[in-house]
Amino acid sequence: MTSRDEAVGLLEQQHIVVAELLDELDANALAAPGTMGGGEWSAKDLAAHLGSWEEFSLETMDALARGERPPIEDAFDGDGATDRINEREVRRFLDADPETILARFEDLHRRLVGAIRGMSDEAWAAAYPYDPDVDTLGDQVGGLLGSDAGAFMHASAHLPDLRAYVDSISR
Repeated sequence: MTSRDEAVGLLEQQHIVVAELLDELDANALAAPGTMGGGEWSAKDLAAHLGSWEEFSLETMDALARGERPPIEDAFDGDGATDRINEREVRRFLDADPETILARFEDLHRRLVGAIRGMSDEAWAAAYPYDPDVDTLGDQVGGLLGSDAGAFMHASAHLPDLRAYVDSISR
């Protein structure tokens, strides 16, 4: 299991890089469709996407603290669930202006990091009873914010696309 300090470090490092790259884009460049995610998303959509998974993590932490099943568990219903969740979340914020999305992206990150820092090691290591493949709350949060590169590495998975896009318009 990744410790709380390690998780915060990974999340902070990636967030700084993503935020710096997003800051290089004006509102039109942020909202330009078809520039990210294999040609389907805008940079704004990416910020909404990253924020949504941090929001799911916060909801999961809050639900477990109350002894309740996290809402995200009901969304994982079969093959392609993650893709369906991602599509739903991008649609949810499609008409939002870039400033609103960036403010949400920053707020959710600040709240998530604060929640992880503010919980006890015991709460972080609490058994996660809603998924037989996940041992602890920390493992579940790491999975929600993970990628093929590992737990808490979600944002890093999107950095090559974001860097390429920022580089393509700053030439």
